[in-house]
Amino acid sequence: MTTSTYFRARSPAQKEERRRHLLDTAKLLLVEIPDVHDLGINELARGAQMTKSNVYRYFESGEAVLLTVLVEELVIWRTELCAALSRETRCRGSIQHIARAFSSTVAARPLLCRLTSVFPSILERNVSAERMVGFKHGLLSVRKETARDFHSCMPSISAYSFEKFIHQALPLIIGLWPLSNPGNAAAEVIARPDLADLRYDFHHDLEDGLLILLRGRLNV
Repeated sequence: MTTSTYFRARSPAQKEERRRHLLDTAKLLLVEIPDVHDLGINELARGAQMTKSNVYRYFESGEAVLLTVLVEELVIWRTELCAALSRETRCRGSIQHIARAFSSTVAARPLLCRLTSVFPSILERNVSAERMVGFKHGLLSVRKETARDFHSCMPSISAYSFEKFIHQALPLIIGLWPLSNPGNAAAEVIARPDLADLRYDFHHDLEDGLLILLRGRLNV
């Protein structure tokens, strides 16, 4: 593929193709880039074999690209969550089932976790108010739909209560992910037996935290 392939997008379909190509390229690059905020317009343009000016036709900044990827990851995650909630288990329809399905499907999507952990501190910078509104509406839509999914699984708890639960669960993910994935130096230090109590296991600790939230906030 050459750069010139992406110079002239005339129709809406062609423009959407270019936009899709940029998002797919971003996802591929994020597999190789340890820190998500290192993916800027320069890196994206090189990876997509497009000029910077062409990239700017579709996204105002690297952060805008990553926010879009995050919303897409959330939509995919919700589909996987619904499948997990519908599986037959002994504790189906209980808070244990909900916490387990929530934590396992989140933990299975590292890119979702990485982007979620930095969106309030890094990704929500260098984007326009218009783009921010679009992102927030996408976030709110997924939250409301997920709350309804939980309510369908456990009708004794209202969708509104589950919305509040998800609202509180988000900071838990934001905090637990970096603690569970420390840098090399910190990882070596907490590998010491005498510092074992400082280690975090994202999947296990997220499930425990979700259960605490459900029991405390929902009074069940």
